[in-house]
Amino acid sequence: MVSISNTGSENGFVGTDSADKPHFQVVRGMKLCEEDAEDWSYRGEGAANIVLAYDGEKPSFVGRVLRIRKASRNPSGLIDNGTQNQVKKDAKPVLTEHEIKLWREWPSMCEATTSAALAHAYACEIMQPLLGKDHIDAGMLVFLTTGFLEAVSKEVNANQPEWRRKDAQMDMTGGLALMIADHSSFPALRSSARDLPQTITVELKPKWGFLPTAATISDKNNVKRHVPRFTMLQHLKLQQGKAKAISKYSPLDLFSGSDERIIKALVDLFETPQNNVRVFLEGEQVFGAPADGQSIDEEVSSLEEKLAAVSVAPEGERVSVFQRLVASALNKSKALDQLLRVQKLDTYDIEGAILAYDKFMEMADNADADDSSEAVSTSSENGKSINGSCFTRIDNLALEAEGELKNRDKEWIKSLTWEQSCCVVRNFLIAGTAKDCGLMLTLRPLHNRQGKAFPVPSAPIVACPTTGQQYIFKVAFLDLDPKRLKKMPFYHSLDQQIVDTYKASLT
Repeated sequence: MVSISNTGSENGFVGTDSADKPHFQVVRGMKLCEEDAEDWSYRGEGAANIVLAYDGEKPSFVGRVLRIRKASRNPSGLIDNGTQNQVKKDAKPVLTEHEIKLWREWPSMCEATTSAALAHAYACEIMQPLLGKDHIDAGMLVFLTTGFLEAVSKEVNANQPEWRRKDAQMDMTGGLALMIADHSSFPALRSSARDLPQTITVELKPKWGFLPTAATISDKNNVKRHVPRFTMLQHLKLQQGKAKAISKYSPLDLFSGSDERIIKALVDLFETPQNNVRVFLEGEQVFGAPADGQSIDEEVSSLEEKLAAVSVAPEGERVSVFQRLVASALNKSKALDQLLRVQKLDTYDIEGAILAYDKFMEMADNADADDSSEAVSTSSENGKSINGSCFTRIDNLALEAEGELKNRDKEWIKSLTWEQSCCVVRNFLIAGTAKDCGLMLTLRPLHNRQGKAFPVPSAPIVACPTTGQQYIFKVAFLDLDPKRLKKMPFYHSLDQQIVDTYKASLT
């Protein structure tokens, strides 16, 4: 059952009655118990979270999915069920002391005592202002009992890919989780549900959509200015056995703004999906997870048949027509333009950001985390404010004119103040979220087979460039978890490993 009680903040439920923190949408006292598990089914997963979809009829959960944190394996191969989402009395913040100084202008992040609460605050305070509320549902925090997790884990284990089971499993300790909108569906009146056309969804991992030009890039790593990061990483994955073949996909095509190049990107993704493209029909995955022994050609043929439910294109042409439709909708939405802008907050590449990180860490112990008056006053005078949080330094430091950037080399980075170094590091981490996030494009024919129209007031309409068939559509970003400060040295070493592996493959 779903338990609703006025438990108060003592049990970790923040509530929605705080006038000064309206962005925290926490359902007070809502928790999922063992008997609720039968209504939730495995939808998919990423590196950090498992996603469950709701199949029941309770109004509070219809059209929602749960994002449950994973427990990673420790070096001995055992599952490490941490306590990152357990609700405890007098719990400490998730962020470290240095991270609290880094994010001090966003107090809800600094005060978060669970990973779920941190992800919620980050989505509300950082990513929504940058990418738009229309594209991001920050969700609600709900409590999961260990009984619920133990019961639903059977469903997860029975359906998740074998390689995912070996990599990590669901955190079974209980605690808070994020419940967000199911982006594979549109809101609809129950009275018309029987006549509705079916919904088709494409989930993409766009990856890094630009070539860096920073003066901080070493001459020995000049290849980064000419070859996409995704392409270079493919060679490392092939070497490590994480990929069976080099993907032809280039994020530069997807982010180009050209319908034809976006179509090329989609064709290349469909040829080598890896984990970068999936297709769902009515919430059920129909492409991107081939059955045992099934080839890509067979999976594409299967998709060709299933697309008949949402496309008037003739048999044999549905997949290519669908790719053109997706390209047109993506271009019309401008969502990729927004995402690229946030990715470009990484202005100085990891080779510059790591120097700013070193300076930040060196001086952090001597910096007063509470003394931000100078930074705030400077921000108020020189730039914009979004939802009360100052993003001026993002604009001033990260979106410089090309001519100015040419002089901003490693020596320039080393000359930055502690506050400026803080900004460079923070922008790099925000850009990292944008480079690793997912994108879901959901479409539904405007008219059903009988010609009855089902518009959605908030959803724009796109016409298929090949058939003229009209669709309502929406775009959502997902997997927007914050990147952690302690990973900066790892990002630096991985970057060099990627470059070295790619250069070695050319010899």
